[in-house]
Amino acid sequence: MGEMPALSGMVYCADCGHKLYQVRGRCLPQSEYMVCATYRKKGKSACPSHQIRNSVIEQLLLEDLQRVTAYARNHEDEFLRLVTRNSEKALDRELRDCRKEYEQAKARIAKLDTLIQRIYEDNVEGKISDDRFAKLSSNYETEQAQLQSRVKELQRFLDDAKERSLNADHFLALVRKYTDIRELDAEIIREFVERINVFQAEKVDGHRQQRIQIIYNCIGAVDLPDAE
Repeated sequence: MGEMPALSGMVYCADCGHKLYQVRGRCLPQSEYMVCATYRKKGKSACPSHQIRNSVIEQLLLEDLQRVTAYARNHEDEFLRLVTRNSEKALDRELRDCRKEYEQAKARIAKLDTLIQRIYEDNVEGKISDDRFAKLSSNYETEQAQLQSRVKELQRFLDDAKERSLNADHFLALVRKYTDIRELDAEIIREFVERINVFQAEKVDGHRQQRIQIIYNCIGAVDLPDAE
């Protein structure tokens, strides 16, 4: 319709991780909504729709952005401590998961070396046919190549982890730049927000409720203490 939605490319399904498609109604702007790409392509058996109106996302985003920037502006030192602590916890979890997967992949690669050697010996001794050997060998080698590629990715992540630094100062600079955010536009959204995760709607006490998670540039997801 001749314009790029402000949220285009920034909204993701919290379950499958794929982007949400922009769907436009023919009448009012309030009829514009987003749905999970997996749902659109494969149906609800693959992933629920996660359907949510643009106006709802924008309202929730504006409220949270106002809350986060107000806290950052009024409590700079505490804000820096808070987001640094949250980032370190998230990175620690990532590193634990990464190291676990890394060790499992390395162990499987070593196991595959043993299996390939074993079927080679079985083939030489006539215990398995040449066709069976070729099939098993191909499968093992394909799996091993995939694991070796993944190990390289994990190794890069582990090597780079120590060099990462939280750039909360940049976020605070944005807070000072936009002193009083009354409404959203594409520039403000992309300055502050990395991505938005949308969860499946649920019925609570007969009412439809839907949660989103906002991942901010430089500082990630922010969990602030209750306002005093």
